[in-house]
Amino acid sequence: MATLTAQGVTDALQSSCGSPAAQGVEGAPQFRKELNLALPRLYSMGMWRDLLFEHVVSTSGGTFTIPDHAESVIAALLDTTGDTVDYSYPQEIRAQFHDYNIVGRNDRAGENTLASFGIVDDGYSPTVEEPVAGKTYSLKLQPISPATTLPASGKVHVTFSDGAGTSSPTADHTVAMGGQFNCGGQASLTTNTTSITSISEIRMGDTELTAPVKLTWEETGSSETLVAADSIQQANHITRYRRYRIDNRNSTTMSIRLLLKRKFKQLLTPTDIVHMSSLNAIKHAMLGNIAEENADLERANYHWSVCRNILDEQLDAHRGAAKPAVRFDPSGVGAYTSNMM
Repeated sequence: MATLTAQGVTDALQSSCGSPAAQGVEGAPQFRKELNLALPRLYSMGMWRDLLFEHVVSTSGGTFTIPDHAESVIAALLDTTGDTVDYSYPQEIRAQFHDYNIVGRNDRAGENTLASFGIVDDGYSPTVEEPVAGKTYSLKLQPISPATTLPASGKVHVTFSDGAGTSSPTADHTVAMGGQFNCGGQASLTTNTTSITSISEIRMGDTELTAPVKLTWEETGSSETLVAADSIQQANHITRYRRYRIDNRNSTTMSIRLLLKRKFKQLLTPTDIVHMSSLNAIKHAMLGNIAEENADLERANYHWSVCRNILDEQLDAHRGAAKPAVRFDPSGVGAYTSNMM
């Protein structure tokens, strides 16, 4: 079944599992809020058919960031030549507590990890990309194509440092160390401060933007740019990007092919995509939420159980003969054996 938009799910399920306030054309925004309460649990219940996708990242440093709509890395292939052709090196994915094992983090690797450790979870960062050490930047808020101007209203608050002091996220961006961007239909907005070296927080204002925007690092005295935050829109949202470490002490350009688990993102407009194609599963998830709100735990457990069974059956049908299998690496963890049968 094809993936649906928020409006498609609303049209199909609004009358059967929406609250009284979520009925009719006027109730569509309320029904979308109810979807936003039910779907996160649905996404987190398993590796469902519609929630895995591939993505390629390129890095010349010791870390990389996965897209904001991704929850975690499931598997990874490494191309050390950077030509995105020969992904010959499968990588082990390590949890954040891996640094606290017997061998420790090993600071000889600096910001990198050791090759034998594979890819290590490095937690969350407020930015997509980090600034280059020793360089300074200004920050630029700009629209995302096809839009050519910023939204007519809304605010973005940024807390940054220039190495000597910290910005005021409520002071206008046009003053020294000011980190508040006030959208008003401009082509873009750039900070008065050009000596920025780090960002500790990017926070949206109390009003949802009518369209997503992005924040970029603009290198002082150069045309080089880096992405600080991509596609931000939701009111009161604070950016968090999942970051991983990899062995790249020689600073070569690496291409990494990732299998990712999709993260639920709030449905803000009728055209936002719901990456769960089973309407029956969504229906039982919403009925389960309603039962929980009415303190009917027996009925709630019933609906969530049916929901899981539906998704399990869908996943089995989708896999066919391709069932998960135990993997054994004859060369040991992190080793590479060429062309083994």
